[in-house]
Amino acid sequence: MATAEIVGDGLRVRFARWERFAVRREEITFPLARVQTAELVGNPLARTRGGRIGMLVSGVFKVGVWGLGTGTRQLVSARRRGPALRIVLDGGKFDELLLSLPDAAALADAIKARA
Repeated sequence: MATAEIVGDGLRVRFARWERFAVRREEITFPLARVQTAELVGNPLARTRGGRIGMLVSGVFKVGVWGLGTGTRQLVSARRRGPALRIVLDGGKFDELLLSLPDAAALADAIKARA
């Protein structure tokens, strides 16, 4: 499962060893100033759209890049259970992050307070 933390003026997301192959990176860091919205979402697996590069087990998890062919690129590490956070970004390689995180609510509040 991915982890996320605020570091200085940015948000760093680190991916589990097994997720790194699907997302093609160990971590991603971006400035909090790029965050347009950060919200808790239910059923994160249903929030992905378009083509993908990554892994999925239908109804269980999705990890990788979604949105190919839609104009909205999503970096995804989502599971069917537990809290999830949707972060919409302004510019950059990805338009959205969709992350299942145990502390999603607290992180959403912290991002809103600092962004």
